[in-house]
Amino acid sequence: MQEKAGIVIPLDGSRTAALAFGAAQAVAEVMDAVLHIVTVTDQPLPEPELMGKLGIDRLPLRDFVLHQEPGDVVDVVVSLASRQNMLMTVMSSHGETFNQGSLIGHIGMGIIQRSTYPVMVIRPDMKKLPDSNWRPRKALVPLNGSPAAAAAMDRALQLAELMGCEVDVIHVAMQGQKRPRAAGSLTSPMYLDYPHHEWSAWAEEFMARFARRPPSVKLRLLHREGVPADQMIKQAEENGEDLIMLAWQGSLEKGRARTIKRILAKTEVPLILIKTG
Repeated sequence: MQEKAGIVIPLDGSRTAALAFGAAQAVAEVMDAVLHIVTVTDQPLPEPELMGKLGIDRLPLRDFVLHQEPGDVVDVVVSLASRQNMLMTVMSSHGETFNQGSLIGHIGMGIIQRSTYPVMVIRPDMKKLPDSNWRPRKALVPLNGSPAAAAAMDRALQLAELMGCEVDVIHVAMQGQKRPRAAGSLTSPMYLDYPHHEWSAWAEEFMARFARRPPSVKLRLLHREGVPADQMIKQAEENGEDLIMLAWQGSLEKGRARTIKRILAKTEVPLILIKTG
């Protein structure tokens, strides 16, 4: 019998980390996955005591596993999340050392930079945090026409299919922005007011090449002009997107990943990071 897929959530006993627990329960439920709750400790506790300490004394899910492991938090979480049957990690951007001046805590930074599987990040100060009844219906996925972004799109569509989401694919043209140079890239029309037949042909080719969808996923292509992060945040706010999925190269160092950093700072919906490098 094939083992069920899993969702991983790291918890450290802090209220801040536990704010992601509702989203983790929700996606585990909708994906029919096992929820793997991970805490790092050298002194394992009995299950009822541990759940109380982690702030999860009520757990309506049927399928969950509590992991109490010694060692480095990032090592433990990444190792568990990299198992073949895991779908993604869900976590708060901060844990017990919550600092509103930083976009993400050092533990969270280590997890997302080292994880090869998608990571859903929940910002603790979002106006409305997902609870266990949250059911994502629409996901926003940017696509710049590069092969790397197309690879992330495949994983995004797989997740959308499992969650039962529709997908809005957004392509943002930014004046002065360098266009993708990788072989196989497809850049956008220079102007949104291209003749109707030219825009339609471009959109059809774009979607056929970069958004090969599972049959059950409904797709819509959106084209915007401006700063990519701002346009994505605006789209999410104005059109009821439930989450954003982003491709990234695996580094949040200074001068890198500006779009991701801006979205992390501003988004009011969960952000799923899909590594391509």
